[in-house]
Amino acid sequence: MLNILLERNPFNVDASCVIKKLNTMKTTFFKRLLLCVGMVGILSSCSLDDDSNNYVNYPEPEVAYGIIANASPASGDLFFFADTNRVNDTPLAFTNALGYYNFALGNRVLSVKNSAGNTLATQNITLERGDAFSAFAVNTFDDLEIVVYRDSIASANAGKAYVRFINLSPDADPISVSGTTQTFAASLAFKQATPFTEVTPGSYDFTYKDIATQDTLAQDSAVAFRAGRIYTIYTKGFTTPPTGSNDTFSTKVIQHNN
Repeated sequence: MLNILLERNPFNVDASCVIKKLNTMKTTFFKRLLLCVGMVGILSSCSLDDDSNNYVNYPEPEVAYGIIANASPASGDLFFFADTNRVNDTPLAFTNALGYYNFALGNRVLSVKNSAGNTLATQNITLERGDAFSAFAVNTFDDLEIVVYRDSIASANAGKAYVRFINLSPDADPISVSGTTQTFAASLAFKQATPFTEVTPGSYDFTYKDIATQDTLAQDSAVAFRAGRIYTIYTKGFTTPPTGSNDTFSTKVIQHNN
């Protein structure tokens, strides 16, 4: 499960206020994603100086919302930054994700640094009010980069679930993703993502194949999708791990909302 958090800014210059009512706000956030469809907002907020348990409703804040994730094998612990603001206080290990965070609007520079403070990758992004996105650190450590995916749905039904697939396995050829009765991706190259696909709530099995060889790379069994929930499933690790690596091809599920 993912929380809504504050983009860390020690000077409190451009980040919005800390949000206390996390579960309610996540629900509101994704109800808007489903009902407004596309760009979303949150109605609850609070004062930085309010230490009480009283919550006040304000108009939609001037922020965007982002998840950060480490999908780079053998990258070690990573820290994401938005311009000079460190996003995550705790280091982000391989396969871990955090968010949603509030991000100030405008032209921003996302960067990833290691524990020593060395910048490993940067990515420019323009954020408008209510934008939702997921930023992944991907590729091998020597070629680490940031890729950003917009978390938006063109049209939605609250009685359905929604899932997209992203291929983040650095050495994988294009892959196919299929369920028991449905193909979700016919040829998904490295860093490519499918749109969010509407599915009936329930339990699903998935098979991931190298489309050139038709070799089965991985299988997921009994993945549960609930009504009104939004999911990303991404592939990670190596089809042929380098010497000393145990990061074999597998998958990870991110549930965007409670």
